[in-house]
Amino acid sequence: MNETRITVHGNVVSEPVERRARNGSPYTTFRIATTPYRRTADGRFVDGETSFYNVIAFNALAANAGTALRKGHPVIVEGKLSIKQYVSNEGQPRTSPEIDADHIGHDLSWGRASFERVSRAAALGHDRTADPDVQAAVRALAEGGSLEQRPAHVDADGVVDDDYDLPDDLSDGASGEGAQILATGDPETDDYEVVDRLSA
Repeated sequence: MNETRITVHGNVVSEPVERRARNGSPYTTFRIATTPYRRTADGRFVDGETSFYNVIAFNALAANAGTALRKGHPVIVEGKLSIKQYVSNEGQPRTSPEIDADHIGHDLSWGRASFERVSRAAALGHDRTADPDVQAAVRALAEGGSLEQRPAHVDADGVVDDDYDLPDDLSDGASGEGAQILATGDPETDDYEVVDRLSA
């Protein structure tokens, strides 16, 4: 299948809007503008004609773009180009270039940006271990930290629960208020394992 790929350096000219498809997966849309420079006969550089592109991103890229991008940000967008045809409200035929983005990033030639790595599950809101308290518990356990450094209650799924009730077989004299459920595993996945159950 033939497809046209394009890389555009431009500026975000509309606030990114995140929506949900019928299957529940996120997609984010925004618009970018790019203005080329051209050199005149006398050696001066002047702005050329501005081009506008609609950009659409899906899944984790959509979630991250919706969080990281704002109107006015300089960006580089790479993806598949298509030309959409439609009829305006006035009944006039129109065409609109659209980029189905595979990669989006800030253009650092215009400023600075910070990068925060998140798992795909965390970006999509499916990662139960992304909670900062859960990650702190895992780090403390891995580093041999004291129990006081860990959250009061972490269940077998790695979820902090202040209202956690001890199982019947562990309730021998221990109150739910002083109990601790400690879990370990990769904070980027749901691969968690209960390693200890203690009571205060």
